[in-house]
Amino acid sequence: MDKKKIKIEPPKRFLGFAEKLAPFFPDIETFLSQSGKNIELKDHIALSLYKSAKISAMMSVMFILLAVFLKNIQFIPMGAIIVPILFIFSFYSNLYAPKAQTLKDSRKIDAELPYALRHLLIEIKAGIPIYQGLVTISENYGKVSKDIKDMLKEINGGKSEIDALEKNIINNPSFTYRKSFWQILNSLKTGTALEKTLQSTVDNITKDQILSIKRYGQELNPYTLMYMMIGVIVPSLGITFIMLISSFTGMIIGKSTFYALLVGLALFQIMFLNIVKTKRPLVKL
Repeated sequence: MDKKKIKIEPPKRFLGFAEKLAPFFPDIETFLSQSGKNIELKDHIALSLYKSAKISAMMSVMFILLAVFLKNIQFIPMGAIIVPILFIFSFYSNLYAPKAQTLKDSRKIDAELPYALRHLLIEIKAGIPIYQGLVTISENYGKVSKDIKDMLKEINGGKSEIDALEKNIINNPSFTYRKSFWQILNSLKTGTALEKTLQSTVDNITKDQILSIKRYGQELNPYTLMYMMIGVIVPSLGITFIMLISSFTGMIIGKSTFYALLVGLALFQIMFLNIVKTKRPLVKL
């Protein structure tokens, strides 16, 4: 059965402007479909506008209250600068949240896909029909199994294997998954040997994963150098330099300076670890 888009009703005052903005974000509709969000593009834009306006209004009230209670009028122009920036940042964050979800799902799929396809290949070699083979990989393979299970539901609901497979390919966020199952689909349409297609697909994915690991190892070299420079050398030399300057000039260095350095180093290390983590290929060993 085809999933119908659910009508989520955002505040009507945002819908008109959202319809005008929709042509500028055609790619978002694809991300909405691939992330499993059954919502129309204009409604998603309207909801993003609403959420951003809500946060901006709360921040505006906060700046006004700070100006009143602290009796400092400077909070008003400060809010006039920060609030519009916050609105734009919040709007784009909400708008492209489906894209972030698809990238996350794609990484998970790419990690499980070669093992699921290898299992399917074993089933096909044993003479098991493609449908039964898909049933066997609809468990134990994470996001891959979930997408296969959704496809099987549509087949069980009366849709042909080819039609269900085509829809599943279009709605999947992983390029590797789409490419692999397009090859399977072409084999089913043309009647060519599915076993050879699967074997070639599994071999290609395995080679790509090996290459991604090698690229990751090469990328770690400049990251390691950057970490050594910013995380070790610069702080130690910087503190020594500050102490020398203070001894010659008589400048007093407060504890707050050292606390600020510690906080800065901690934030840098957290950021560095996040960068390394996001770059690491999700390959199961």
